[in-house]
Amino acid sequence: MTTYLYVGSSTEKQDVDEQAQSLINKYPHDIVVREPNVDPGAKPKLNRLLKRLKRGDRLIIHDVSRLGRSIRAVAAVTADLERQGIMLIVDNLESVAGPAPNIYALIASAAQIDKDLLTDRQAIGIAKARAKGKYKGRKALPATIINKANKLIAKGMKKTEVARQLNIGESTLYKYLAAQRHKG
Repeated sequence: MTTYLYVGSSTEKQDVDEQAQSLINKYPHDIVVREPNVDPGAKPKLNRLLKRLKRGDRLIIHDVSRLGRSIRAVAAVTADLERQGIMLIVDNLESVAGPAPNIYALIASAAQIDKDLLTDRQAIGIAKARAKGKYKGRKALPATIINKANKLIAKGMKKTEVARQLNIGESTLYKYLAAQRHKG
């Protein structure tokens, strides 16, 4: 089992050495990976470290923002870590939640909350736009596309191929075909 401390920053204001020293003072470690001032979307040392980790290893970070730019990105990384049997310690969560909180459950819950809030905000925005007459939904497919789809299907082409050829989603094709059956 190897313990890795990962410290990184995406701005000049974040002090990598201070983060590292704080973690070094608290946790026994084998290897410290420092990644100062990188583009927030690109963390090459972190990516290499994530590939190197093995079952039973420990990864210690200062806060969850070191793993990604959004809660969804962080949730994806932590789900991979959990699946691989790698222990994740997030220092600033341990100081709030006590020793050994279930980091994976916390992050997965936060990602679900984020997704739910986004869905709610979208629904509210659409309702407001509809009330003002600005949102009418997606435009219907032209009848020529549906006619062409019917002809291709009649010739024996699979619906998956028809959708691909006409550059429409397969579920959209099925929806329009079902609507036609109900009409006729």
